[in-house]
Amino acid sequence: MDEGTFDIFSGAPEENGLWVEAVEGLSKAQRRMGQIAAERPGVFLFDGNNRSILSQIQTIKEPAWRSRFLGR
Repeated sequence: MDEGTFDIFSGAPEENGLWVEAVEGLSKAQRRMGQIAAERPGVFLFDGNNRSILSQIQTIKEPAWRSRFLGR
């Protein structure tokens, strides 16, 4: 299943996801999804051939004031 092109979306799948990019190969798409999730609050990986969501990552960014308050 590593073959094919996979679409990465930002946001929540049950709402209006925003297309970010397409990546060749499942393992590359999963790695790229992790990189994008580090910068955005949520991403999901979509397989257009099967019309299904393969995985998703929900992240919550720490507010800037909190890291200053905690001395990080």
